[in-house]
Amino acid sequence: MKPSMNPILVGIVAGLAAAILMAGSVYLPLVLQLIAITALFIAGLGFGRVAGLVAVATAAIALGALTSSVMGAAIFGVMLLPAAVMSHLASLARPASEIGGPDTALAWYPLSDILLAGAVLTALATVFLLLLQPTDTLYAIVVEEVSRMFSETNPSMVLTPEAKAQAVRMLRVFGPISQGIGNMLLLFAGFYFAMRMLTAMGRSVRPREDIRASLRMNRLSIAVFLAGIALMFAGDRIAVVGASFAGAVAGGFLLSGFAIIHNALRDKSWALPSLILVYLVTLIFPPLTIVIAIAGGLANPRRAIALSPNEPDQTPTNQS
Repeated sequence: MKPSMNPILVGIVAGLAAAILMAGSVYLPLVLQLIAITALFIAGLGFGRVAGLVAVATAAIALGALTSSVMGAAIFGVMLLPAAVMSHLASLARPASEIGGPDTALAWYPLSDILLAGAVLTALATVFLLLLQPTDTLYAIVVEEVSRMFSETNPSMVLTPEAKAQAVRMLRVFGPISQGIGNMLLLFAGFYFAMRMLTAMGRSVRPREDIRASLRMNRLSIAVFLAGIALMFAGDRIAVVGASFAGAVAGGFLLSGFAIIHNALRDKSWALPSLILVYLVTLIFPPLTIVIAIAGGLANPRRAIALSPNEPDQTPTNQS
C-alpha cells in the first residue's frame, strides 16, 4: 500500500513528537527514547525517505532550539540520522530475477546490510559526539565519585592518582564501546516496533520478514569490527574512533546472536521458558552472556534477502 498522506507533514509531526519525547527522556530515558526513535522509523518506513529525513531534521532543529544551540542541533541530527538512512535502505527493492530468484517476486535490501549501515553511522555519530565534548573531564569526575564511594565503604580502598589515570584511560575506550552497543540496540528496537505497527496498519512499504532467520551481520561487518579493535590500540583520539566502530558493530553481532538463539528454539515446546532463562542470565551476568551472543553472531555471518511475491497478502521468504 502506497502512502497517501503528505510525507513532509508526516515528517514534521513525527519529528516534533520525537523531539518532545527526547526532551522528556530525563525522566524515563530508555522508554521515551525508544518511542522517539520508533516515531522516526514510522515516518521513514511508512511514508518514504522524504518523511524520514524531514522527521530527523525537524527533531534536530527542535532539540537545538530547546538547548539554544546550533551545535546541539547538529549533534542531534547526526545522532538521529541512522534512523532515516536505515528506513530508506529498508524500502529499497529490485526484481528477484536479478539475483537468480523468481520473475514474479521482489528482493528487498538485506537486513544485514541495513544493520551494518546503521552501525557505521552510529559509530560516526559517537565519534562526532565524543570528540566534541571534554569526555576526559567527565570520566575523571566519574572516577573521583567511584573512588569516594570506595573510600566511604572501606577507607583502605583509596585509589592512587596512577590508578585513577588508568581508570580514565579504560573509560576512554570502553565508554564508546558500551555507547555503540546501546545505540544499536535502541535503533533496532525502534526499527522492529515501527515495522510491527506499520504492518498492523497496512502501511509498511517493506513486507514483514522472519527476523529470527534474517537478522544476521554480513562478512564485511567482521572486517569493520576487527579494524575497530585494531585502532583501539593506537591510543589517543584514534582509539576513540576504533572503540566507537567496534562497539557499534558489536551491537549488531549481539542482536544477531540473540536472533540465532530465538531461531534455534523455534517451534520447541520449551522455547518460552528457555528464552526467559536466557534473558534472566543476561540481566544477572551481562558481560558473559553478551560476549557469548556476540561470538555466536560472529560465527554465523550471512546476507539473508527477503523475497516478496507480487501478491501482497503472501508472507515473504528469506534467501541467503
